Amino acid sequence: MMLRKKWMSLFMVLIPVLFLTACGASTEEKIIGSWKAVADGETGQYMEIGEERLINRSESVSAEYILTDTQSDTFMIEVVNPEDGVPFHFFEGYFDSKDTIKLVQMMGEPIENAELIRVDNIEEEQAKDEKAQEEAKEKKRAAKDTEEKEEQKEQAKQKNVSQDEAETMNDDELEGFTAESEYIMELIDEGRLGEAKGRLSLLTESLSSEEYISSLRAMDDMIVSAKYEREQERKSPNYSSLKEEYAHKARMLDEDIELENKGDVGIGVYGDYLDDWDELLNEVWGVLAETMPEDKFEQLKQEQIKWVQEKDTNYEKARSEIDAKDKLTNTTRERTYYLIENYVD
Repeated sequence: MMLRKKWMSLFMVLIPVLFLTACGASTEEKIIGSWKAVADGETGQYMEIGEERLINRSESVSAEYILTDTQSDTFMIEVVNPEDGVPFHFFEGYFDSKDTIKLVQMMGEPIENAELIRVDNIEEEQAKDEKAQEEAKEKKRAAKDTEEKEEQKEQAKQKNVSQDEAETMNDDELEGFTAESEYIMELIDEGRLGEAKGRLSLLTESLSSEEYISSLRAMDDMIVSAKYEREQERKSPNYSSLKEEYAHKARMLDEDIELENKGDVGIGVYGDYLDDWDELLNEVWGVLAETMPEDKFEQLKQEQIKWVQEKDTNYEKARSEIDAKDKLTNTTRERTYYLIENYVD
């Protein structure tokens, strides 16, 4: 399964695909060479196709392949899984020119706006792509800095407004409003946006004075902005490491649970998500088994066995309690975050 995922990553986050029609030389002759994957105008990764093997240069994955011409003037490549010798469908496409392969299918799924472009020198092409990506990142950083400065100005402005509002509130109102506002801000920072929205709605309904409006609107704007950022992150995640990828998966699971329950995960409800956290924990464990040094993993394995035994024992003791499964689920969640933070690189 890990090998299959690495081949799929050849075309970035998009659904990858290949296939070819030929004129002149045979498909077998024309396909041999170095190629760059491009999808929707963005460069993905690089691969080399030899007479018998495919090499994903970015992932350092190599495998034998089977090339088959189809009746629809395309050709299909199947990659042979070295673990069991079973071939699986990799890509299908056709030659748009001698140096361009238009992709029509990947892993059995249709794909659009994807192609392979022949390159003379992979190292030089990678250097050019990295330079272009760095320039794009620099522009993005500059835009973000500008945005942050504007946000700081707005926050300072809102702070001044809040101070003016505070002068007109009595002590009880100020204490209650400040405490609830601070709690809502903590919820926003933690990504618990559904709960933050619910608390803000209740706070708004409890206030009658228009003197609070600017502060309430500022908090509502922050929730909307945070939701947008989260949605963008979901659509186009950009991971710099496995730690970042799996921390993101854990946060997204937390958010999905919160959204499904509209920010109010009641007693006896959280236990319904035990299988979800178990699945993510097992996925993290699989990554550690493949990436950690053998001696260190063996040591961690013994710790994990002890943790599982303690978890099961505590659950048996609390089985009769209404929130026993909730506690078990939260224990699994905490262990998942612990392994990601301390062992995933």
